[in-house]
Amino acid sequence: MVAVPTGEMARFGCRCEAECATMRTTRMFTGASKRTETRQFPQWLSAFPRLMVSLMLSASGSLLILSAAEQAGAATRPTVDVVQAPARCLVPDVVLDGRGILHMVYGLEHHAYYVRSTDNGGSFTPPVRINSTGLVETKMGERGPKLAVGNDGTIHVVWVDEWAPGVKTFARYTRSLDGGKSFEALKTLSAMSGVDGVTMTADGKGHVLAFWHVMADPKPDVRAATWLHTTRSTNNGAAFGPTEKLHLTNHSGLACSMCMMRARTGPDGDVYLAFRSAENSIRDFYVLKARPTENQFKPLRVNEDNWDLDECPMCGPELTFAPNGQSLCAFMTRHKVYWAISDAGMTGYRLHVGTPASETDEIYPSAIANRNGDVLLVWKVGPMAVQGAATVKWARYDRDGKPTGEAGVAGQSFAGTKATVLVGNDDNFYIVTTAHKAKEP
Repeated sequence: MVAVPTGEMARFGCRCEAECATMRTTRMFTGASKRTETRQFPQWLSAFPRLMVSLMLSASGSLLILSAAEQAGAATRPTVDVVQAPARCLVPDVVLDGRGILHMVYGLEHHAYYVRSTDNGGSFTPPVRINSTGLVETKMGERGPKLAVGNDGTIHVVWVDEWAPGVKTFARYTRSLDGGKSFEALKTLSAMSGVDGVTMTADGKGHVLAFWHVMADPKPDVRAATWLHTTRSTNNGAAFGPTEKLHLTNHSGLACSMCMMRARTGPDGDVYLAFRSAENSIRDFYVLKARPTENQFKPLRVNEDNWDLDECPMCGPELTFAPNGQSLCAFMTRHKVYWAISDAGMTGYRLHVGTPASETDEIYPSAIANRNGDVLLVWKVGPMAVQGAATVKWARYDRDGKPTGEAGVAGQSFAGTKATVLVGNDDNFYIVTTAHKAKEP
C-alpha cells in the first residue's frame, strides 16, 4: 500500500469535499443544467496508482479504504437524473427508440401534445398538438395520451375522450409519419362508448394493437369490473379491424374497471398486456401474452397478494422490458408499491420487491432495468386525487431485488399526475416528472 503524507491527506480530503459539493445540479426543461441524484467518485482519484485505492477521511478522522473492485463498481454506478416535464402537464408518457430519440406525449388543458429530444431530455422540440378535434381525458393520475413507437419510426398515440355529463367517450387514435411534425386526423377505435384503461403497442412491421376495458354483456357478477377488448391493424395504423373481446386461457377477462393498463411488444415479437384483474373481486395483476396476429392470450400471474376488494383502487401497472429480454412489472397492492421480474422466456414472474421505507399511500409505480441489470423504481407518496400534492420518490436495486441503499426524492408534484422513467443512451436512469424540490433557504 502506498503511504500518503498527512498534509496530502488533508488536501485530498478538502478537495474531495469541495468536488462532491458541486456534483448535484438541476436538469431543467430548457436543458440548461442536469440533476444527478447518485454520486460517483471525483475524477482526481483516477490519478492514484492502480494498486492504490480511494482514501477519504471519515467524520471521525480515520481512513476509509475501498478496494479496487469497489472503486470500479462505484465508477460504473448509474446516475439518476430528473428530466423536467413541461410545466402543468399531466401524465407524461415516454419511449426511447432504437435511434436514441426520446419521444414524449402528455396532456395539457384537455389536449394531447408531442415533443422529442435527442439528448436524453436535456432539450425538447416545440410541442405539437396531437388531437385534431375533441378533448382528452387526463383526470385521476393515470389517464392521458399513451404512446407507442414502431421500429420503423412511426409514432402511434391513443387516448380516451374527456369524461363529462352526457358525453359518450370512445378510444381515439392517431399517428405521425413525419417524426412528430404533424399527426393525422383521429380515428375512433372502440365500437362502444364508456371505455377506460386504453393503451397500445406497435412493432414497426405493420402490427398495431390497441386495448381497453368497457362494460359489456354479459354483465359481470362482481363490482367495479369490465371486459377486456382490443382492435388491431395490419397496415401500420392506416385502418383497424373490428372491436373484439379478448380471449384468455384460464381467465375470464374481467379487468378492474378504472385501472390503466400497459401494452408492449416484446423482443420476441409477441404482444404483452399488463392489467389489474377483477376476477372474483381479487385485484391482483397479470401480464397477457399472444402473437400479434392472434386473439388468444395466455395470462401470467405477477403477484398473489389476493387483495379482495369490491371497488377499483385506480392504480394500474407499468410494464417495461430489460435489454436481456426480461420484463419488469411495477404495481400497487394494499396501498404499497412493488416490482416483479419475469424470466427471460416470459413464462412467469418472481420477486415481490417493495420500497425501502414501505410507506402508506404509495401509488403510481414504474420500474426499469439497464444493461447492467440495475433496477430503478419510481413512485409517488400521497393521495390519488384531483387536487393537492404528492411526493415523487425513487430507489435503486440490484438484479435480485436487493436495495443498493441509493434512494432519493425528485420533489413534489400535483397529486393528479404520475412520473415515468427511462434508461438513456448512456445507460443512466431518467425520471420524467413535473415535480420540483423545495428551494433551499
